[in-house]
Amino acid sequence: MFRQTPQPVGGLRLALNVLLEPATAFAELRERPSWLLPAILVAGGTAGVIFWYFSILDIPWFMENLLYQGGADPTEEQIEQFNEQMESVSPQVFVITGFLGACLGIIIIWLLQAGYLTLVSALTGDGFRFGNWFCLATWTAVPSLFSIVGMAITILLNPSGQIGQMELDPLQLGNLGLQFGDSPVNNVIGPISLTYLWTLGLLVYGYHSWVRRSWLRSTGIVLLPQALLLAGAFGLMSMGPEFNVSFIDAEGGDNGGISVTLSL
Repeated sequence: MFRQTPQPVGGLRLALNVLLEPATAFAELRERPSWLLPAILVAGGTAGVIFWYFSILDIPWFMENLLYQGGADPTEEQIEQFNEQMESVSPQVFVITGFLGACLGIIIIWLLQAGYLTLVSALTGDGFRFGNWFCLATWTAVPSLFSIVGMAITILLNPSGQIGQMELDPLQLGNLGLQFGDSPVNNVIGPISLTYLWTLGLLVYGYHSWVRRSWLRSTGIVLLPQALLLAGAFGLMSMGPEFNVSFIDAEGGDNGGISVTLSL
């Protein structure tokens, strides 16, 4: 008798399995690694919604709001002067920068994750290569599609374009009400999205199912870079950094400007 070879699962069905039946999805990806579809959906979707965000963003409002958040206390004359200066800056600069930053940022994160796990594989000899881990990094990011949809809804509900970047993703912990008073911890915990935590959980699950190591060891290996980043962020916050934005008065016919400083 001939042994029937299992038929490959379609891309959209595989994406659904990642969300609902991750064991089935990771078994399929272990045999047939791929990455193009999730890369298009997640990186392309994020870049698209960020492009949309910056294309409708009220730039003068955004910059003025940023200046107030930095702790400055500008006068009305200084604000008007600053807005006049901002009018000379093409909105396309913000749009293109935001689009490229979102797209390249996600790809760089995937490359770093895959590179890190490839190094671990080289040290442990589990037989997996960079392509396998890049596949896992992209497919475990599928939950980010919920954040993309959430950001699109936020933009639709705010046609004036007066939306802060921290308010864009409704699934961020800070927007869901997780606050620590006036503590700087909010700057570290607040931007973390539920979909990012979901992605980390899937990454641990996928690693565990592929290498057949204990849950404790798998969790420690996968989350080590994130733990180090969080520790570094909390360490920076404990040093009491001060972000200051000050206005420079015009002298000698100059237009003046702003000064941004970060002190530790």
